[in-house]
Amino acid sequence: MRLRHLELTPNYALRTAIQEWATTHGVNMSAGGSKLNAPYRYEDEPRNILQGHEEIVWAVEVCGRRLFSASADKTIRVWDIESRRCEQVMEDHTRPVLSLSVANGKLFSGSYDYTIKVWDLSTLQKIQTLSGHTDAVRALAVAGGRLFSGSYDSTVRVWDENTLQCLDVLKGHNGPVRTLVHCRNQMFSGSYDRTVKVWDCNTLECKATLTGHGGAVRALVASSDKVFSGSDDTTIKVWDAKTLQCLKTLLGHDDNVRVLAVGDRHMYSGSWDRTIRVWDLNTLECVKVLEGHTEAVLALAVGNGVLVSGSYDTTVRFWDINNNYRCVRKCDGHDDAVRVLAAADGRVFSGSYDGTIGLW
Repeated sequence: MRLRHLELTPNYALRTAIQEWATTHGVNMSAGGSKLNAPYRYEDEPRNILQGHEEIVWAVEVCGRRLFSASADKTIRVWDIESRRCEQVMEDHTRPVLSLSVANGKLFSGSYDYTIKVWDLSTLQKIQTLSGHTDAVRALAVAGGRLFSGSYDSTVRVWDENTLQCLDVLKGHNGPVRTLVHCRNQMFSGSYDRTVKVWDCNTLECKATLTGHGGAVRALVASSDKVFSGSDDTTIKVWDAKTLQCLKTLLGHDDNVRVLAVGDRHMYSGSWDRTIRVWDLNTLECVKVLEGHTEAVLALAVGNGVLVSGSYDTTVRFWDINNNYRCVRKCDGHDDAVRVLAAADGRVFSGSYDGTIGLW
């Protein structure tokens, strides 16, 4: 297990005792650059780093002027993007909140407490708790008026978006369901059982089980006609969304493929091997390998003319899509791994293991 080496709790009582001792004995605590005498002020924090969560940020979702962040501290925070202030803390989950999805005036949140909470976006109040899963709810996706929830209990549950009733429990996976993506009226579910299952969004029947990966499937993304699956086996498989046949296996990464993102012309893969690979959507060839991160790449987002990446090395990097993917900006500010990213309206939002939100 990778240690969170910067998870430090300030001991203010000890600091005060040291300051009193230093004053009594005539010792100048500012020598050597120490900041013990300087009172902590909220204003000293960089304006683009939003403080509030006490533990890992597992998910971020943008909706209009608001940013929603889900954390291991069991809460969801609602941020006003312009003022950068926390409007509300949504508390009802009893264990870490892992996943978020916004649709038609509602926010859905999935948690380690096995439930999905439904929140009204206008009042920010809880509407209902959806129960039934018997393990953590790790992935959420909305399609065709239905909410799909993927769980570590190896099932996908389908809920009516309006009545919030459970319509069906989709069974077949033999391991935790880690990721969901919608394409051509089909829901694709990726699992630690090394497979991807394809569900008809109308009939809810399993149309196919996509096999071939030699490790857990952790990431799925879709273009207009293709679905890409990233796996611990270091490969990415490309599936035709209509025929459900494997078009190609993309090779090149030296370690687990952790995250995928798709843009207008390219698909992007981030790996534990510290690199990002750029793949042409038409030829399915690797056209560029982006190097610079010094630890695993955990998050990717596509913004206006830029690819954004977040890493275990605590940084957020911006790559210029129109200038041969040159790294044009490296952002510091987080004290631990950058776990999730979201891009909207010329801004990028990053969630970190240190509990903070970055606004870039």
